[in-house]
Amino acid sequence: MSDSKIPGTTVGVDPEDTKKEKKNWWERVFTVDVLFSPNIWIFIFALSIILLLGWFFGNRIFTEITAAKNWFQDEAPFSIIVYYIVFSLCALVLIPYGPFCIAIGFIFGLWWGLLIQIIAIILSAALLFFVGRYGFKDKVEEVIYKSDGSNVWKGLMRYMNKDWKEAAKINLILCFMPIPFGSHPYLFALSAVPFDQFVLVFVVGMIPSTVLNLLIGQALEEATAPEGTNIYHIAGTCLAILGTIIAVWYASTIAQEVLDEADQEYEATERDRLVP
Repeated sequence: MSDSKIPGTTVGVDPEDTKKEKKNWWERVFTVDVLFSPNIWIFIFALSIILLLGWFFGNRIFTEITAAKNWFQDEAPFSIIVYYIVFSLCALVLIPYGPFCIAIGFIFGLWWGLLIQIIAIILSAALLFFVGRYGFKDKVEEVIYKSDGSNVWKGLMRYMNKDWKEAAKINLILCFMPIPFGSHPYLFALSAVPFDQFVLVFVVGMIPSTVLNLLIGQALEEATAPEGTNIYHIAGTCLAILGTIIAVWYASTIAQEVLDEADQEYEATERDRLVP
C-alpha cells in the first residue's frame, strides 16, 4: 500500500512536526535563561535611559529651534548648514527625529521643510552608516553572535544580504516602526547592503513620517499667527496621522513574517552545512 500524500506537506514528514518547527521567533529567543540573564536587563535599562534622554533633549531641541525662528530665516543658508551639523550629531546618539522635523515645519513650512529634511536625512544617514560599518561593525557582531538570539540575527543578516528586494522590504518596514532614527542606519551598516541601495530606499521610506511632522509643525506655527489655522492644513495633518497609524499597523503585521522567514533561512542554511 503506497503512502498517501497530504496536500501542502512533504511525503514522510509529520504535519505536527512541521507545526512545531514553525514556532514564533520570540519563543526561540526569549527563553527563561534569556529573561533572567543580566545582559538582557542591562540592555533594557540602557535603552530606557536612551529613550528618556531622547524625550528630554527632544523637547529642549524643539523649544530652542523654534525660539530661533527669525535667526534661521534671516541667516539662511548658513543657519541650515548649522542645523545639518547639529541634527547629524544628535542622530549619532539616537536623539529622536520628530522634534527636529516639527521645528523645521514650524519655521519653513511643508515644502521648504521637506527639501531641508531630505538633505538632512541623506547627510545624517551617510554619517551613521559609515561610522557603524567601519567603526564598530566587527565588535557588535562579536557580541551578538555570542548571545542567545544569535540565530535570529544571523538569519536576518542572510535574509537581507541574499536579495536587494528583501533588504528594501526590511528598510521600508523599519521606516514605519517606532524606533530611534539613528538606529536604522546603524542596523544596515552591520549588513552587506551597499550604501547607495540603503539610502535611496531609506529616504523614500522616511518621506511619509517627515511630511506628517512637517504638517504638525506648520499647524503649530499657524495656530500662533493672527489669521489663525488653515482648515485644509488641519485636515491634511489628520489624514497624515491616520495614514501613518495604518502604515505602522501594516508594517508590524509583516515584520513578524520577515523575522520568521529570516529564522527559517538560518535553519535551512545550518541544515545544509551539517549535511555531509
